[in-house]
Amino acid sequence: MPQPRHTYQVLPTRRMQGIDVPWPHDVHIALPPSYEHGEGAYPVLWVTDASLTFPLVVGLLNWLHTVQEVAELIVIGVGAPDESDPAEFGARRTHDFYARPRWVNAGLGGARMEALAGETPTRGGGADAMLSFLVDELRPRLATEFRCDDDHGLVGFSGGGHFVGYALLSRPTSFGRYLAASPALSGCEDLLFTLEAEYAKIHDDLAARVFLGAGEAELIDPYVAAADIVGSMTRMAQLLRLRDYPSLELTSRLYPGQTHGSALSYALNEGLRTLYPVTTPGDG
Repeated sequence: MPQPRHTYQVLPTRRMQGIDVPWPHDVHIALPPSYEHGEGAYPVLWVTDASLTFPLVVGLLNWLHTVQEVAELIVIGVGAPDESDPAEFGARRTHDFYARPRWVNAGLGGARMEALAGETPTRGGGADAMLSFLVDELRPRLATEFRCDDDHGLVGFSGGGHFVGYALLSRPTSFGRYLAASPALSGCEDLLFTLEAEYAKIHDDLAARVFLGAGEAELIDPYVAAADIVGSMTRMAQLLRLRDYPSLELTSRLYPGQTHGSALSYALNEGLRTLYPVTTPGDG
């Protein structure tokens, strides 16, 4: 009998465009090692900024699978084409990840970021369309081709972390697991905190597993400090904890000595192990 692979199978990249999204996205898919010799369905992990983050996630999952620390997943990465130049990549992700054109965070940091951006700042405004593309278009389309179950998770870094928070608070049932690394949660002038307060007024539960992680050194980097990464993440974690939602599983980490760049690998490592632990019969 053929044996399963020891690594994830990365399929050829596809280029697809959402109905209300102004440009095509590359869609990367990796199937878990046992997929080709099994019949069951798998949880799906959606990865933003796929040109950069998808290879990192798949590489990490290969090792975590080898040592049996994380459940097998179908990984779907969505992002700008690899050949995009830095300016195009930045403009696309800003548009896709923020719901308002003026995407900077509230307060002093926002004014500093606008000054640093100069005369041609990038603009947000596409988060609703991007979320709809993932959930309402890509998900059902790919479910006809791959054995996906109903357990979906979302990963994002920095501005992508803001998008993860936006998905959680604007369409909380769209995913069940959320991993936000170094998230810029106060973007769009504290929009996520407004959404959080509005949600809390009419709900007494939030059924989600949420992992937030950032680097300690992000506090003192001038540009990252302006983005309010650590401050906004801490504020959101405190708010969600104080709501005392019975079905919310919340983990928040601050990694000593780690920067905006280096914290991502730490958050992915611990976040994946926290959100997708290997279970055995009887574990519940």
